[in-house]
Amino acid sequence: MPGDTNARGSGAEWQITPEFTFTEAERTELEKALLTVNANPYRLYEAHRFQVGQLIAEGMVPHRFREYVDSLADRDRSAEPVVLLKNVPYDHDVPLFDFDEPVKSKYELKKTFVAEGFLALFALLADTPAIGYRNVNDGDVFQDIHPKRSMRSTQSQKALDRIHFHKDLANHFVRPDEVYMVGMRSTPENEVYTSFVRNVDVIGSFTEEELEILRSPEFHTPFDDLTVMGGSLELGEAERHPIIGGEDDLRYFENRTEGVTDRARALVPKVTETLHALKQRVFVGPGDFVITYNNHTVHAKEVVTVRDPDALRNRWIIKTVNVDDVEPHRRHLIAGTSHLVNG
Repeated sequence: MPGDTNARGSGAEWQITPEFTFTEAERTELEKALLTVNANPYRLYEAHRFQVGQLIAEGMVPHRFREYVDSLADRDRSAEPVVLLKNVPYDHDVPLFDFDEPVKSKYELKKTFVAEGFLALFALLADTPAIGYRNVNDGDVFQDIHPKRSMRSTQSQKALDRIHFHKDLANHFVRPDEVYMVGMRSTPENEVYTSFVRNVDVIGSFTEEELEILRSPEFHTPFDDLTVMGGSLELGEAERHPIIGGEDDLRYFENRTEGVTDRARALVPKVTETLHALKQRVFVGPGDFVITYNNHTVHAKEVVTVRDPDALRNRWIIKTVNVDDVEPHRRHLIAGTSHLVNG
Protein backbone atom coordinates (compact mmCIF):
# COMPACT_ATOMS: atom_id res chain seq x y z
CA MET A 1 0.00 0.00 0.00
CA PRO A 2 1.14 3.62 -0.42
CA GLY A 3 3.52 4.60 2.36
CA ASP A 4 4.97 1.09 2.61
CA THR A 5 8.56 1.77 1.60
CA ASN A 6 9.49 -1.88 2.11
CA ALA A 7 7.13 -3.41 -0.45
CA ARG A 8 9.35 -5.90 -2.27
CA GLY A 9 9.50 -8.32 -5.15
CA SER A 10 10.33 -11.93 -4.42
CA GLY A 11 13.96 -12.80 -3.77
CA ALA A 12 15.20 -9.31 -2.88
CA GLU A 13 17.64 -9.12 0.06
CA TRP A 14 18.18 -5.39 -0.01
CA GLN A 15 15.59 -3.08 1.57
CA ILE A 16 14.88 0.60 0.96
CA THR A 17 14.00 2.22 4.27
CA PRO A 18 14.19 5.86 5.43
CA GLU A 19 17.73 6.72 6.47
CA PHE A 20 17.23 10.29 7.64
CA THR A 21 14.16 12.23 8.76
CA PHE A 22 14.16 15.96 9.40
CA THR A 23 12.58 16.96 12.68
CA GLU A 24 9.75 19.48 12.37
CA ALA A 25 12.00 22.16 13.82
CA GLU A 26 14.84 21.38 11.41
CA ARG A 27 12.54 21.35 8.40
CA THR A 28 10.78 24.57 9.38
CA GLU A 29 14.01 26.48 9.92
CA LEU A 30 15.57 25.27 6.70
CA GLU A 31 12.39 26.09 4.76
CA LYS A 32 12.50 29.62 6.17
CA ALA A 33 16.11 29.97 5.05
CA LEU A 34 15.38 28.66 1.55
CA LEU A 35 12.47 31.09 1.20
CA THR A 36 15.03 33.93 1.36
CA VAL A 37 16.58 32.74 -1.92
CA ASN A 38 15.02 35.11 -4.45
CA ALA A 39 16.84 34.24 -7.69
CA ASN A 40 14.48 32.37 -10.02
CA PRO A 41 16.18 29.01 -10.74
CA TYR A 42 14.54 28.77 -14.17
CA ARG A 43 15.82 32.16 -15.31
CA LEU A 44 18.90 32.70 -13.15
CA TYR A 45 20.16 29.24 -12.26
CA GLU A 46 23.73 30.26 -11.44
CA ALA A 47 22.51 33.08 -9.16
CA HIS A 48 20.10 30.68 -7.46
CA ARG A 49 22.87 28.20 -6.81
CA PHE A 50 25.13 30.98 -5.50
CA GLN A 51 22.49 32.20 -3.05
CA VAL A 52 21.93 28.66 -1.77
CA GLY A 53 25.69 28.37 -1.29
CA GLN A 54 25.58 31.50 0.85
CA LEU A 55 23.07 29.82 3.16
CA ILE A 56 25.51 26.95 3.63
CA ALA A 57 28.35 29.37 4.34
CA GLU A 58 26.20 31.19 6.89
CA GLY A 59 25.57 27.98 8.83
CA MET A 60 21.86 27.67 8.00
CA VAL A 61 22.00 23.89 7.41
CA PRO A 62 21.26 21.64 10.40
CA HIS A 63 24.48 20.08 11.65
CA ARG A 64 22.90 16.63 11.86
CA PHE A 65 21.96 16.80 8.19
CA ARG A 66 25.42 17.97 7.13
CA GLU A 67 26.95 15.01 8.94
CA TYR A 68 24.56 12.63 7.23
CA VAL A 69 25.35 13.99 3.76
CA ASP A 70 29.08 13.72 4.49
CA SER A 71 28.58 10.03 5.37
CA LEU A 72 27.28 9.28 1.87
CA ALA A 73 30.77 9.76 0.41
CA ASP A 74 31.75 6.34 1.79
CA ARG A 75 28.60 4.56 0.63
CA ASP A 76 28.87 1.36 -1.40
CA ARG A 77 26.66 2.46 -4.28
CA SER A 78 26.47 -1.00 -5.82
CA ALA A 79 25.12 -2.48 -2.58
CA GLU A 80 22.92 0.48 -1.62
CA PRO A 81 22.03 2.42 -4.77
CA VAL A 82 18.89 4.16 -3.44
CA VAL A 83 18.54 6.54 -0.49
CA LEU A 84 15.23 7.64 1.08
CA LEU A 85 14.90 10.72 3.30
CA LYS A 86 11.68 11.99 4.90
CA ASN A 87 10.17 15.36 5.81
CA VAL A 88 12.51 17.49 3.69
CA PRO A 89 11.69 21.14 2.86
CA TYR A 90 9.41 21.69 -0.13
CA ASP A 91 6.81 24.20 -1.40
CA HIS A 92 3.37 23.65 0.10
CA ASP A 93 0.00 24.44 -1.53
CA VAL A 94 1.27 25.22 -5.04
CA PRO A 95 -1.72 25.66 -7.43
CA LEU A 96 -2.45 22.82 -9.85
CA PHE A 97 -0.77 23.07 -13.24
CA ASP A 98 -2.39 23.07 -16.66
CA PHE A 99 -2.42 19.53 -18.07
CA ASP A 100 -1.62 20.79 -21.59
CA GLU A 101 1.33 23.00 -20.60
CA PRO A 102 2.47 22.02 -17.10
CA VAL A 103 5.97 23.51 -17.37
CA LYS A 104 4.69 26.86 -18.62
CA SER A 105 2.06 26.74 -15.91
CA LYS A 106 4.72 26.08 -13.28
CA TYR A 107 6.64 29.17 -14.41
CA GLU A 108 3.50 31.26 -13.93
CA LEU A 109 2.09 29.75 -10.73
CA LYS A 110 5.04 28.67 -8.60
CA LYS A 111 6.21 31.73 -6.67
CA THR A 112 8.57 30.08 -4.19
CA PHE A 113 11.55 27.81 -4.84
CA VAL A 114 11.99 25.79 -1.67
CA ALA A 115 12.24 22.36 -3.33
CA GLU A 116 14.62 23.68 -5.98
CA GLY A 117 16.68 25.28 -3.24
CA PHE A 118 16.83 22.03 -1.29
CA LEU A 119 17.96 20.13 -4.39
CA ALA A 120 20.64 22.76 -5.05
CA LEU A 121 21.69 22.68 -1.41
CA PHE A 122 22.03 18.92 -1.37
CA ALA A 123 24.06 18.97 -4.59
CA LEU A 124 26.45 21.52 -3.09
CA LEU A 125 26.81 19.61 0.18
CA ALA A 126 27.42 16.32 -1.63
CA ASP A 127 29.66 17.96 -4.27
CA THR A 128 27.58 16.44 -7.09
CA PRO A 129 26.88 19.26 -9.58
CA ALA A 130 23.47 19.37 -11.24
CA ILE A 131 23.34 19.52 -15.04
CA GLY A 132 20.72 20.45 -17.61
CA TYR A 133 20.22 19.30 -21.19
CA ARG A 134 19.51 21.57 -24.13
CA ASN A 135 16.90 19.11 -25.44
CA VAL A 136 15.02 18.76 -22.13
CA ASN A 137 12.74 21.61 -21.01
CA ASP A 138 14.97 24.11 -22.83
CA GLY A 139 17.84 23.34 -20.50
CA ASP A 140 16.12 23.68 -17.11
CA VAL A 141 18.20 22.11 -14.36
CA PHE A 142 15.08 21.52 -12.25
CA GLN A 143 12.74 19.17 -14.10
CA ASP A 144 9.29 17.83 -13.35
CA ILE A 145 8.01 14.30 -13.21
CA HIS A 146 4.51 15.50 -14.07
CA PRO A 147 2.04 14.34 -16.73
CA LYS A 148 1.46 16.36 -19.91
CA ARG A 149 -1.48 15.66 -22.20
CA SER A 150 0.50 15.51 -25.46
CA MET A 151 3.08 13.15 -23.90
CA ARG A 152 0.74 11.13 -21.67
CA SER A 153 1.42 7.91 -23.58
CA THR A 154 5.19 8.32 -23.92
CA GLN A 155 7.95 6.67 -21.94
CA SER A 156 9.12 9.93 -20.39
CA GLN A 157 8.80 11.85 -17.14
CA LYS A 158 5.69 13.49 -18.69
CA ALA A 159 3.81 10.19 -18.99
CA LEU A 160 0.44 9.72 -17.29
CA ASP A 161 0.67 5.97 -16.90
CA ARG A 162 3.50 3.55 -16.22
CA ILE A 163 7.11 4.10 -17.23
CA HIS A 164 9.03 0.88 -17.79
CA PHE A 165 12.32 0.00 -16.10
CA HIS A 166 15.21 2.18 -17.25
CA LYS A 167 17.96 4.42 -16.01
CA ASP A 168 18.03 8.10 -16.83
CA LEU A 169 19.73 8.95 -20.14
CA ALA A 170 21.49 5.58 -20.28
CA ASN A 171 22.57 5.96 -23.91
CA HIS A 172 23.16 9.71 -23.86
CA PHE A 173 26.75 10.87 -24.26
CA VAL A 174 26.45 12.51 -20.81
CA ARG A 175 24.86 10.04 -18.42
CA PRO A 176 24.04 11.31 -14.91
CA ASP A 177 25.66 9.67 -11.90
CA GLU A 178 22.79 10.62 -9.59
CA VAL A 179 19.10 11.47 -9.83
CA TYR A 180 17.65 13.50 -6.95
CA MET A 181 13.86 13.70 -6.47
CA VAL A 182 11.62 15.66 -4.08
CA GLY A 183 7.99 14.57 -3.77
CA MET A 184 5.63 17.53 -4.28
CA ARG A 185 2.12 16.13 -4.89
CA SER A 186 0.65 12.66 -4.62
CA THR A 187 -2.25 10.92 -2.94
CA PRO A 188 -2.38 7.56 -1.14
CA GLU A 189 -5.68 6.97 -2.94
CA ASN A 190 -3.62 6.12 -6.02
CA GLU A 191 -1.13 3.29 -5.75
CA VAL A 192 1.65 4.78 -7.85
CA TYR A 193 5.15 3.64 -7.02
CA THR A 194 8.71 4.34 -8.04
CA SER A 195 10.28 0.88 -8.23
CA PHE A 196 13.97 0.01 -8.08
CA VAL A 197 16.24 -2.94 -8.85
CA ARG A 198 19.95 -3.22 -8.08
CA ASN A 199 22.17 -3.92 -11.07
CA VAL A 200 24.17 -6.51 -9.09
CA ASP A 201 21.02 -8.52 -8.38
CA VAL A 202 20.10 -8.60 -12.06
CA ILE A 203 23.58 -9.65 -13.12
CA GLY A 204 23.63 -12.37 -10.45
CA SER A 205 20.54 -13.94 -12.01
CA PHE A 206 22.25 -15.01 -15.25
CA THR A 207 24.61 -17.83 -16.16
CA GLU A 208 28.14 -17.20 -17.39
CA GLU A 209 27.07 -18.08 -20.93
CA GLU A 210 24.19 -15.61 -20.76
CA LEU A 211 26.44 -12.92 -19.28
CA GLU A 212 28.82 -13.29 -22.22
CA ILE A 213 25.97 -12.42 -24.57
CA LEU A 214 24.74 -9.57 -22.37
CA ARG A 215 28.26 -8.10 -22.39
CA SER A 216 28.37 -8.10 -26.21
CA PRO A 217 27.26 -5.05 -28.27
CA GLU A 218 24.28 -6.94 -29.68
CA PHE A 219 21.52 -4.66 -28.37
CA HIS A 220 19.95 -1.39 -29.41
CA THR A 221 17.96 1.19 -27.44
CA PRO A 222 16.53 4.32 -29.11
CA PHE A 223 17.09 7.68 -27.47
CA ASP A 224 14.54 8.46 -24.77
CA ASP A 225 11.30 10.22 -25.72
CA LEU A 226 11.94 13.42 -23.78
CA THR A 227 15.32 13.99 -25.42
CA VAL A 228 13.97 13.39 -28.93
CA MET A 229 10.47 14.89 -28.86
CA GLY A 230 10.71 18.63 -29.36
CA GLY A 231 14.45 18.65 -28.91
CA SER A 232 16.39 21.44 -30.58
CA LEU A 233 19.40 19.28 -31.50
CA GLU A 234 19.18 16.23 -33.78
CA LEU A 235 20.99 13.35 -32.09
CA GLY A 236 20.83 10.82 -34.91
CA GLU A 237 20.61 7.08 -34.33
CA ALA A 238 21.69 5.53 -31.03
CA GLU A 239 24.57 3.08 -31.27
CA ARG A 240 24.43 -0.64 -30.54
CA HIS A 241 25.54 -1.49 -27.03
CA PRO A 242 25.91 -4.30 -24.48
CA ILE A 243 23.32 -4.58 -21.73
CA ILE A 244 26.04 -5.18 -19.14
CA GLY A 245 29.21 -3.10 -19.14
CA GLY A 246 32.07 -2.90 -16.66
CA GLU A 247 31.50 -4.62 -13.32
CA ASP A 248 27.84 -3.82 -12.78
CA ASP A 249 26.63 -1.28 -15.33
CA LEU A 250 23.20 -2.15 -16.71
CA ARG A 251 22.00 -0.41 -19.87
CA TYR A 252 18.43 -1.45 -20.50
CA PHE A 253 15.04 0.13 -21.16
CA GLU A 254 12.20 -2.33 -20.68
CA ASN A 255 10.13 -2.81 -23.86
CA ARG A 256 12.53 -0.60 -25.85
CA THR A 257 15.91 -2.34 -25.71
CA GLU A 258 16.04 -5.01 -28.42
CA GLY A 259 18.50 -7.68 -29.44
CA VAL A 260 19.98 -7.33 -32.92
CA THR A 261 21.04 -10.99 -33.12
CA ASP A 262 18.99 -14.13 -32.49
CA ARG A 263 20.83 -15.00 -29.28
CA ALA A 264 20.45 -11.46 -27.98
CA ARG A 265 16.74 -11.34 -28.81
CA ALA A 266 16.23 -14.59 -26.92
CA LEU A 267 17.63 -13.09 -23.69
CA VAL A 268 15.65 -9.84 -23.61
CA PRO A 269 12.48 -11.37 -22.08
CA LYS A 270 14.51 -12.88 -19.24
CA VAL A 271 16.00 -9.48 -18.40
CA THR A 272 12.51 -8.01 -18.06
CA GLU A 273 11.26 -10.95 -15.99
CA THR A 274 14.27 -10.64 -13.68
CA LEU A 275 13.66 -6.93 -13.11
CA HIS A 276 10.09 -7.51 -12.02
CA ALA A 277 11.03 -10.44 -9.79
CA LEU A 278 13.56 -8.34 -7.86
CA LYS A 279 11.90 -4.90 -7.72
CA GLN A 280 11.23 -2.87 -4.60
CA ARG A 281 8.44 -0.29 -4.58
CA VAL A 282 8.60 3.14 -2.93
CA PHE A 283 5.62 5.46 -2.59
CA VAL A 284 7.05 8.98 -3.00
CA GLY A 285 4.91 11.31 -0.90
CA PRO A 286 5.18 15.07 -0.41
CA GLY A 287 8.39 15.89 1.44
CA ASP A 288 10.08 12.60 0.55
CA PHE A 289 13.56 12.85 -0.96
CA VAL A 290 14.92 9.99 -3.06
CA ILE A 291 18.50 9.61 -4.26
CA THR A 292 19.14 7.18 -7.08
CA TYR A 293 22.72 6.27 -7.99
CA ASN A 294 21.94 6.05 -11.67
CA ASN A 295 24.79 3.74 -12.71
CA HIS A 296 23.99 1.08 -10.11
CA THR A 297 20.22 0.65 -10.36
CA VAL A 298 17.28 0.85 -12.75
CA HIS A 299 13.89 2.28 -11.86
CA ALA A 300 10.32 2.41 -13.09
CA LYS A 301 7.03 4.16 -12.41
CA GLU A 302 4.32 1.62 -11.67
CA VAL A 303 0.66 2.62 -11.68
CA VAL A 304 -1.04 -0.20 -9.80
CA THR A 305 -4.44 1.23 -8.82
CA VAL A 306 -6.06 4.57 -9.69
CA ARG A 307 -8.96 5.70 -7.52
CA ASP A 308 -8.58 9.44 -8.22
CA PRO A 309 -7.80 10.14 -11.92
CA ASP A 310 -7.57 13.90 -11.33
CA ALA A 311 -4.88 13.38 -8.71
CA LEU A 312 -2.96 11.12 -11.10
CA ARG A 313 -2.87 13.97 -13.64
CA ASN A 314 -1.42 16.22 -10.95
CA ARG A 315 1.13 13.84 -9.42
CA TRP A 316 4.36 15.84 -9.23
CA ILE A 317 7.99 15.24 -8.32
CA ILE A 318 10.77 17.80 -8.89
CA LYS A 319 14.11 16.28 -9.84
CA THR A 320 17.64 17.07 -10.89
CA VAL A 321 20.20 14.90 -12.61
CA ASN A 322 23.71 15.23 -11.25
CA VAL A 323 27.28 14.15 -11.89
CA ASP A 324 30.19 13.41 -9.60
CA ASP A 325 32.43 15.72 -11.61
CA VAL A 326 31.63 18.12 -14.45
CA GLU A 327 35.17 18.11 -15.83
CA PRO A 328 34.98 14.87 -17.89
CA HIS A 329 31.86 16.26 -19.59
CA ARG A 330 33.07 19.80 -20.18
CA ARG A 331 33.59 19.30 -23.92
CA HIS A 332 29.86 18.55 -24.22
CA LEU A 333 28.75 21.72 -22.42
CA ILE A 334 27.47 24.78 -24.21
CA ALA A 335 30.28 27.35 -24.22
CA GLY A 336 29.96 29.86 -21.43
CA THR A 337 28.06 27.53 -19.09
CA SER A 338 29.22 25.21 -16.33
CA HIS A 339 26.15 22.96 -16.36
CA LEU A 340 24.28 22.91 -19.69
CA VAL A 341 24.80 19.92 -21.99
CA ASN A 342 24.55 20.54 -25.75
CA GLY A 343 22.15 17.72 -26.47
